[in-house]
Amino acid sequence: MQGILLKSAEEVAELLRSAAHPARIQILASLLQGDHDFSKMMHETELSKTALANHLKRLGDKKLVQRIARGEYRLTVDGKELLDAAATIYKNSAQRENERIKLLRRRYTKGLIEGKTLSKKTISKKAEYLPCWLSYTGAIAGSLRALEIDCDTVDVGGRSGYAFLINVSKGVTCPSGPTALPAETWKQIHEATETLGWTMEYWGYPSSYPAKENNPTPEEIQIAKNLFQKIKQEIDEKDRPVVLWGLVVPEYGIVKGYEGNSYITSTFRRLINQPEESIPFHDLKAPGCLEAFFFRDRVKQDTAAANREALERAISFASANMPILDNYVAGPAALDEWANVLKDLPEEKQNYHGNSYVGACVCEGRSMSEEFLRRLSNKYLGKQSKHLLKAAECYGKGAELMKEFTGIFPFKHEGEMKPEDRKKAAEILRKVRPFEEEAIKHMRKALDEWKTP
Repeated sequence: MQGILLKSAEEVAELLRSAAHPARIQILASLLQGDHDFSKMMHETELSKTALANHLKRLGDKKLVQRIARGEYRLTVDGKELLDAAATIYKNSAQRENERIKLLRRRYTKGLIEGKTLSKKTISKKAEYLPCWLSYTGAIAGSLRALEIDCDTVDVGGRSGYAFLINVSKGVTCPSGPTALPAETWKQIHEATETLGWTMEYWGYPSSYPAKENNPTPEEIQIAKNLFQKIKQEIDEKDRPVVLWGLVVPEYGIVKGYEGNSYITSTFRRLINQPEESIPFHDLKAPGCLEAFFFRDRVKQDTAAANREALERAISFASANMPILDNYVAGPAALDEWANVLKDLPEEKQNYHGNSYVGACVCEGRSMSEEFLRRLSNKYLGKQSKHLLKAAECYGKGAELMKEFTGIFPFKHEGEMKPEDRKKAAEILRKVRPFEEEAIKHMRKALDEWKTP
C-alpha cells in the first residue's frame, strides 16, 4: 500500500479530489440505494441539470460511477469502496472527538461521579420566571421581584419598548425573530430596563455556544466554566439572581442557585408545563452569543422622565426607527413580509415552528403594549390620556386578531401548514397592520400633548 501511494501520489490525490465535493458525495450516497435515473438524482440532490451533469462526468471519468443506459447511472465497486472508507474514517474520527468531550465533562463533574457531597445553594429571596413568551420580560421581571421591585412583565415590556417591537426574518418565518436584534438595539432595551430600579452588568461571549450543535469544544467548555464560577460567586456573595441566555429552549431564564456543577433555574419551561430540572454548566444552548445579566446597584426612579422616554421608545420600536439586522424586517412592514412568506413560499419550505412561536410572541406583545398604555393613560389627563387610550385600543384589536393567528398555528415544533390555513393567517396579519399604524399615530399625538401628571 505504501509503495502504491508513494509511486502514484498525484493519481491518488486526483482520485480523492474527484469525490471531494458535497454534491458528489450526495450523488454517490444516493446511488448506494441502487441504480438511479438522471431526473431522480436531480430531485434528491436539488442540483440543476447542468451541475448534475458536470458532477456525474467527473465521477464517471474516475470510474466511481458508470452509465448503464441513457440517463441511468450505477455506483461502481470502486465508488462503493471509496464511500465505505470515507464513512468509516469519518465515523471513527467523530467518535474519538465525542469520547474526548465526554472525558472533559467527566473531569468537570468529578464530584458527581465519585459520589462526593455536592455543594448547593439557592438565593434567599424567591426568584421565579413569570410565565410569558417574551422570555426577556419573564426573566427580568421575576428577578426584579426577587430584588424587591414591584413590577410585572407589562412593566418590563412597556418600559423597555420590547413589547412594541415586531421583527421577522426575510424569506422564511424563523423563530429567531423576537430575539434577533443587533447589539445597539439590545443596548437600548437594557438601559431602559434599568429605569425600573436596578442597574445591570452585562457579561457576553460574542459567538454561539456551542458553535456546533450539542458538541462544545474544550475551549468553549472552559468559557462556560468561567461563567459558572462567576455566577456561583454572585450567588454566594451577593445573594442575587442572574439572568442567563441559553437555558433550555433557547431563551432567557433565571439562575437562582447551583448544585454541584449545575445551575438551579426558573425558565420558560413553566409556560409549556415541563419540569424544571437543573442544567449542567456546559449544557447551554445559546445561538448567536452567550450572555448574562448581573444586578448591581439599586437606583432611584424618576418615574415622570422614565414614562416619557418609554413612550418615545415605544414609538421608535413600533415604527422600526432603530437598528435592525439586514436579513430581518421590523415594524408594520414586518407584517406584510410575514404575510407574503405565508402566501408565496412553497409548503415544503414553510417553517411551522417559526409561525407558531413568533405568532405567540407578537400576540403577547400586542397585549402587553395595550396594558402598558392603559396604565400610562391613567396617570395623565386630557388629550394626552385620550390618545394613549386610543393607541391601547388599537393594540387590543391587534391582540385579538393575533389570537386567531395562534389558533391556526398553536405552539409546537412541527405541524401542518395547509394552504387554506396559510391564506387565512396571511389575511389576519394584513388586518393587524392598520391597527399598528393607527397606534403609532396616537402615541405620537400623546407625546405632542405630553404633560406632567
